Amino acid sequence: MVNTRILIIEKAFLLFLKKGFKAVKLSDIEKAVGITKGTFYYHFSSKEEVLKEGLIRYYDMIDKQRTMEFNSITTLREYVDLTIRKMSGIHNYTAKSFNSEIPEVLSLSLLVEVIALFPELKKVTIISKMQRLSKLEQLILEAKKRGELRKDADTSVLAKNILNISAGMVNYLVMHQDISYALSSMRSQYEQLYALVSVPSF
Repeated sequence: MVNTRILIIEKAFLLFLKKGFKAVKLSDIEKAVGITKGTFYYHFSSKEEVLKEGLIRYYDMIDKQRTMEFNSITTLREYVDLTIRKMSGIHNYTAKSFNSEIPEVLSLSLLVEVIALFPELKKVTIISKMQRLSKLEQLILEAKKRGELRKDADTSVLAKNILNISAGMVNYLVMHQDISYALSSMRSQYEQLYALVSVPSF
């Protein structure tokens, strides 16, 4: 049996990603889900409430996805390659279903639009970022133990730099929509950073 509340959250979230929060009308959500206005208000008091729950649900989902990814990655090089591969998929992405493959750049673009309206959403993104940072630091420490990375590289600073490269590219994409430049720049920045901290093989 389909849970109507969850269906509303997921369908509305996809609409918000595609059109932007302000552009989506209540009637758009009703049509996408196949419900009446009364059914919507039985489950939610407003479009804003749906947005908040959608973002919380989305970040919970991608945090679980990241955990799975980190568990399957054994080297920092694999992390870099995976990050670039996932960013490459943005160009042809169309949000058709609510799943872990929704590129984070789309949700961040939505956040840029609504964060002033809902400052409490900052907490959701901060928690998500801190979890990602912690997992990345673990990966770096393991890479040092294996001799992949130089032991004198600062683990915390390196993790932050890796995340900041991605964040910078996301910000560029939100502002300019130039995927090819963003990918090229991100790839070269990762390669340069990796070259600085990796142990040379002779």
